[in-house]
Amino acid sequence: MNPPSLATPAAKVAGSTRTQELRDLLRSRKRLLVLTHNNPDPDSLGGAVGLQEFAKMAAGIPSRLAITGKILRAENQAMVRELGIEMDRLEDLRLADFDCFAMVDTQPGFGHTFVPPGLVVDIVIDHHVCSDAELGLANIAFFEVRPEIGATSSIVACHLLAAGVVPSIQAATAMAYGIRTDTADLSRNVSALDLQATEFLSPRIDRQKLAAITNPRLPVAYFQALKQALSKVRLYDGVTLCSLGSTSSAEMVAEVADMLLRMEGVRAVFCGGLVGTSYYISVRTEIGVDAWSLIRAGLEGEKASCGGHGSVAGGSVQLESGDARALRRLERRLERNVLRAMGAAGGNAAVLGDLED
Repeated sequence: MNPPSLATPAAKVAGSTRTQELRDLLRSRKRLLVLTHNNPDPDSLGGAVGLQEFAKMAAGIPSRLAITGKILRAENQAMVRELGIEMDRLEDLRLADFDCFAMVDTQPGFGHTFVPPGLVVDIVIDHHVCSDAELGLANIAFFEVRPEIGATSSIVACHLLAAGVVPSIQAATAMAYGIRTDTADLSRNVSALDLQATEFLSPRIDRQKLAAITNPRLPVAYFQALKQALSKVRLYDGVTLCSLGSTSSAEMVAEVADMLLRMEGVRAVFCGGLVGTSYYISVRTEIGVDAWSLIRAGLEGEKASCGGHGSVAGGSVQLESGDARALRRLERRLERNVLRAMGAAGGNAAVLGDLED
């Protein structure tokens, strides 16, 4: 498959009408604040930096990026450090200093996203599906949620392309890495728009910085957590379940899920871990198995928030307490739901240590 040519006129770039709508909205404002989900991943950061670039270059307005959580995964920390991504703590900013608010790679109503009370969100750009996000969307001036696209960074990059804006090396590298992580190097959930965005960004990427981002040094604690996670893997017929128990971050849950999907014979992975009183879940599936449907089935009957697209999904359940009994009860319910949804028997689990080489 050949990506669309960069010679495509801006007027014919997919989404150019929406690009003009976005530019017109931003031109009517004075200062933009870009928000992400609590602990932003590369696609969230890439999309946010790209939207800041669009606001500056296509609409002529300044912007800030704010987060409420932390940059957790080693690669994400390296991305921020290597690319010099500037961000503020949301609580340190005066919202009155901004007259335009955007959410990138997330939506109001998502369980992993904080929206200040009374804040009116003007722009939402995302590629996740979530029933919780249906609340109040009629009030959002620019709402672009495209679950058929592999990465939010691709959507933003193509707005830059349609506007005739050549992104900075920093922004291009950030968006390219966001696309790379959310599509597993263009191997899952890939659309023509993702290919078009990748070709557009490729000449502007700082490949030395990209290499430094993708291969960061890891602390000993990472490998200790990984060892503990692998000891709790349960294997069924094509389905792998893993509970990390209490863990340091939701990012570790996602990273283990990504790793386990690479195991031979695995069609789906359902991985969870408790951070405080929040139980985070990451679902990964092979092509042809819908992760969004699986996580919804797994969370049936729970007061939970979830989202996803294609072969990737995630969610969370808020527990009243983080004690071991409450955690075990929740995990038994989730396991029962997942196995039923996948048509797997619950009495034939194996653990990694029991398998022969």
